[in-house]
Parts: sequence; C-alpha cells; structure tokens
Amino acid sequence: MNFSITTWNVNGIRARKDLFLDWLKVNSPDILCLQEIKCVNDDFPFSEIEECGYNCYINGQKSFNGVAILSKYELTKITYILDEKNQDEQARFIEATLELPNDLSVIINCIYLPNGNPYPSEKFDYKLRWMDQLIKKAKENISKEIPYIILGDFNIIPTENDVYDFTKWTDDALFRIESKKKYRELCNLGLYDAHEFMNKGNVDFTHWDYQGGAWEKNHGIRIDHILLSASACSIIYNFSTHSQTRGLDKPSDHVPVSAGFEVIKSMQ
Repeated sequence: MNFSITTWNVNGIRARKDLFLDWLKVNSPDILCLQEIKCVNDDFPFSEIEECGYNCYINGQKSFNGVAILSKYELTKITYILDEKNQDEQARFIEATLELPNDLSVIINCIYLPNGNPYPSEKFDYKLRWMDQLIKKAKENISKEIPYIILGDFNIIPTENDVYDFTKWTDDALFRIESKKKYRELCNLGLYDAHEFMNKGNVDFTHWDYQGGAWEKNHGIRIDHILLSASACSIIYNFSTHSQTRGLDKPSDHVPVSAGFEVIKSMQ
C-alpha cells in the first residue's frame, strides 16, 4: 500500500477556495494538512472538499491561524490539543492516526508553529514555549516506535542555505539562534527532515513574500517542513515541492510540499 501526504499553508481557505479546489482535483494527495485556514469550523468548505472524496478534521479559528487534515481514509485518535496541561487558545495543532492493514499505523501531527515576530517580544517567548510543548509531544510519539510524521508551517529557517540571503534575517524570529536551537532539539530526538533526506543538498524554497517582487526574484525561504521518525524514513519513496503554485493567480505565499510512502512492502 502506498499513500501520499502533503502540507500547505493556504493563507485563507475561503479566499483561495477555487485555486485550492483546482489544485486538489489535479494532485489528489491521500492526506493533506492545511495551515492558516483562517475560519471557524462552520465556515469551512466541507461540501466541496467532501465531494472530492475527503474526510475533514478541522481545528478552526476566526480570521487567524486554523489547521485542518483532509484524508481519503478515515483517521482515528483525533486530538486538537498539543499539551493537556497548557491548553492553547490558538488553533495550531491536530494529531491523528492513519490505521493501515496488518495492524500497522502512522501518527500524523499537523502544525502551524507560531511566527514569533517581533524579536524580542512576548510573541517570541510564546513561540519558544510552543516548541517546548511540541518537543514533549514528539518524545511521546517517537517512544511508540511506529512511523511518525510532523508536518506543517514551522516558521523556522533551519540553516543559512534555506534562505535567499541569511544576512537579512539575523534578527527575525524565523532565523534567531534560539528558534533554530529548539528546531535542532526537536530533530535530535530522532526526526529527519524529508527535504534533506530526499533532496541531497538541493534546496527548494516554500515561501515567497507578496511584497518586493520576492517571487520574481526568487527571494524565498524554506519554512514548511515534513519531519519523519526513523521508521517513517524507511518507507518514504518520493518528495516534491510544488513551487509552480506560487505563480498562479492570487496564490498563497506558501506552496505545497509532498511526500510519498510505501508501507506494506517495507514493513511486513
């Protein structure tokens, strides 16, 4: 059995509904994790997406944030809470489990990590606290020793190679040393960046600002990531960044990032 999974910060699902649905019908990933849907659950376009064959799991918020998982398979063990002891008013997290044949399963975390700007500020402190909670969650899931995937808009530029000119970002929350240290702490638990694992040195940006001709100049950054546990790494067989969507009419400033997995052959 193969399955594909995609992450995409759509920057407003209602504002980009037609573009989104056109992309969905052509590309048709098995599982699609969305960030910044920017609507409450009742305003999400359930009917149009369900007509495309998807179950919808939504953690919405009015005008800001909001995440969703769309899946051709029914998912189980759904939770919208990252940390039971520190429940977040902002809609940034969904966990779900994909149940596979032969009693196999995959844990999926769809995340929209806080931006954190400006630095320094309470927003930046909130970002670091949120990352601490994600690290705690990741430790728990990795200990289960089944394939585990964290994907979404991390709002983290991991290295100097992941931005068109790192000197312009030294005091930005996305590139601050504190942010990158937390990201490395997360990865050092035993998570692997699918982009690095599959692309072997080539960098594909995932975000271009709307201002300053960033898209035309290729002034991009890589902040949308798919992180894999070791057992998830053992079943990945392809990876792609859908850069062309940034050039469409009225696009999101982010592009989709996808990975494909071959489960049964590798894990039986």
